[in-house]
Amino acid sequence: MIKPLISVIIPSYNHSQYISQNITSIFNQTYGQENIQLIVIDDCSTDDSVIVVTELQKKFDFLFIVNKSNKGICKNINHCLTFVNGEYVCITGSDDYWCLDKLEQQVQYMEENPDVAVCSGNAIKVDSFGNILPEKEQKQAPERTYGFKEVIMRDFPFSSTLALIRKEVLDKVGNYDPKLKIEDYYMWLKISHAGFKLHLLKQQIGYYRIHQHNTINKSILIYDEMRKILAAYQLNDLYCKAIKRLNIVYFPQIALLDKKRAMQLLPSAISNTQFFYRGIYYLLKFNK
Repeated sequence: MIKPLISVIIPSYNHSQYISQNITSIFNQTYGQENIQLIVIDDCSTDDSVIVVTELQKKFDFLFIVNKSNKGICKNINHCLTFVNGEYVCITGSDDYWCLDKLEQQVQYMEENPDVAVCSGNAIKVDSFGNILPEKEQKQAPERTYGFKEVIMRDFPFSSTLALIRKEVLDKVGNYDPKLKIEDYYMWLKISHAGFKLHLLKQQIGYYRIHQHNTINKSILIYDEMRKILAAYQLNDLYCKAIKRLNIVYFPQIALLDKKRAMQLLPSAISNTQFFYRGIYYLLKFNK
């Protein structure tokens, strides 16, 4: 039986200490490296990422694109999509890595469920050295299928770095917005708004790395970008509720970083939630 080709895209930027484990986990998949097309694009890394990936390219033989100027995540993905030959596409973080049977599990599910556009799974959180974080840091979600309502309300614990997407669906909904600085939420909204389903497997199929470059310091940028993304759905009945939820969830993180910004956000974040009370605590404790 011929297996569907999987095209994997890795946008690479300053993750030289992690990307080797990432690429190796892809080519060691039980799915078979002959059934995987890998495309890596480096966006002007200032560390030795290009050297590391070039050596890996000699070993595994994949397409490696090195930008001459910084393009940003969405432009990089759009460029890589022009080289995709697979029936399915994965866009994964260069600092994360996969369980060895990840693709096999996902493809089996997708082939048995043709009405599902995207399939992801639970992630195991690890530190910068690859050590599994304590149980209290791990969050495992039950198996579930999501639609637009859950996506716009961010009621979906969906691991984007582990997602497998049908290429024909990407062709139907169109590329990523090159003006945006984050890519995943934009695409999940587009796909679900077009009527397609997103499914989360209960199995742990990969590792999500927690380190200083993907921590709370990016919260304000992510919040601003998500408001831009949601603006496209202003006429939807769920828009106001979605903005309210976004304000509530990001209030404590912004309170840690910018007191003035948090005070502006405060009226719209008022709620009987742990997020609101945590934000007030941060404002009082760290911003005197």
